[in-house]
Amino acid sequence: MAMVDKLALDGSLEAFFFDQVGEAQARAGANLPREVEAYVVHLLAAFVHRPDAVGRRSGPLALQYLAARAEAGSARAQALRSLGDRALFIAGVVPHSLDRSPVNVRYVRSLGASAYREVSDGRGALAVFHTLADRFADAAEVISEATDARGEADRDLLGLYDRWRRHGEARDARRLRAAGVVLDRPGTDTLQ
Repeated sequence: MAMVDKLALDGSLEAFFFDQVGEAQARAGANLPREVEAYVVHLLAAFVHRPDAVGRRSGPLALQYLAARAEAGSARAQALRSLGDRALFIAGVVPHSLDRSPVNVRYVRSLGASAYREVSDGRGALAVFHTLADRFADAAEVISEATDARGEADRDLLGLYDRWRRHGEARDARRLRAAGVVLDRPGTDTLQ
């Protein structure tokens, strides 16, 4: 069933992404805490309506981070959360858009995790941001699995292998192994 058909049957973006995130966790072998899973579902649904929020015209993450840290009070928290959300979306949905940029996905993950950590107070309603900071890479991996159009990438094994060599993503390693490819770095799914 195509994603559009499935969306029409389920009735809402949140319901659609809830199913996608649940299936993605099973494929990725991840188990996000319930509050992080809910946050990811709502983040994906929100970004469907805001595609320009992560595009190249939205400015460098580093400058957004500096501007957010210069804010005070609730404006600062909102700016840092916005940066964390943008970084999580980039790291999960379009990490390979960074291929020709001066930054890599690890840098984006680091900025996003730092932003979420600064928003968090470690307790109460804001504790989800502390968990997001700690599990940023896992959340990005689940988002990647939930939003990836697997058919195209899996048909081009050489391209998939090349991408794995450059980025060391666990998802790509799993797909290569499933296709019967023996990886040249045994036991290594990701670059550290």
